[in-house]
Amino acid sequence: MTVRRLTDDEITAYRQDGVAKLPRFVDGQQVSELLAALDRRMADLGPYGYDNLFVQDRCFALEDPVLRNYVLDPVMGENAARAMDSSSARFYFDHLFAFGPDTVVDDHYWHQDQPYWPVTGEHLVSFWLALTPCTPETAALKFVAGSHRAERFYRPTSFDGGPMQSDLGPLAELAVDARHQFVDEPPPPFHLDPEAGRLIEFGYEAGDAAMFHSKLVHSSGGNRSPDDRRVAYSIRYVGDDARMMLRQGVFQDPALLPEPDEGFEIGRPMVSRRWPVVHP
Repeated sequence: MTVRRLTDDEITAYRQDGVAKLPRFVDGQQVSELLAALDRRMADLGPYGYDNLFVQDRCFALEDPVLRNYVLDPVMGENAARAMDSSSARFYFDHLFAFGPDTVVDDHYWHQDQPYWPVTGEHLVSFWLALTPCTPETAALKFVAGSHRAERFYRPTSFDGGPMQSDLGPLAELAVDARHQFVDEPPPPFHLDPEAGRLIEFGYEAGDAAMFHSKLVHSSGGNRSPDDRRVAYSIRYVGDDARMMLRQGVFQDPALLPEPDEGFEIGRPMVSRRWPVVHP
């Protein structure tokens, strides 16, 4: 399985706005193979999966040969490294999001990804692949251009807007006081307020993708189609300057930690058996 190489214009857009649309990123056969693999997963969700309003699961790509070939594709690794302006790229994790027909979300879940993850740095990029056609009315992602350059994060919340925390167990003593990293007010309703930030919306055919920065504010408004589902598959890569970090008082995804026998150290490079090198 192969993906196409990024164009210079796509990399320029990514670095300027924090996001770039990637038309025809994979072909029709690859869409079919990936969608079949994800359908198999949705029929047997893993320990981090759930089906509540929409289907979500993460950290399973390396278990499936089709998904593994996609995320470890050398061209994908080259794309990630070029976009991040990094000499290297490691596969970090994957994430499945599927909305059934008529799955309306009353409020937009505006957020940034990086504060949920036990990592810090600029070299973190996501490739969000549409495996079914979608528009902003059918759960396509929306982005606030340039928001990845903000100095602070919005505090992590759950999909219902409530606060999220995690029990770090014995790792709690390693976490840093990150209160200065966050603003306490919720993100503004960017979809309603044109003055709040420059909103970028795309429509996607199956096989189109969006590449975006882990600090970029983004959202989806739910699937308003009465007939069609929306299935998307997001994969994430880390580069040279990514470092391990645990933040006190907010959710830190336990699925994204290194293997227990590898230990954890604040500020350590992102090196683990769980995160294979894809480039070079």
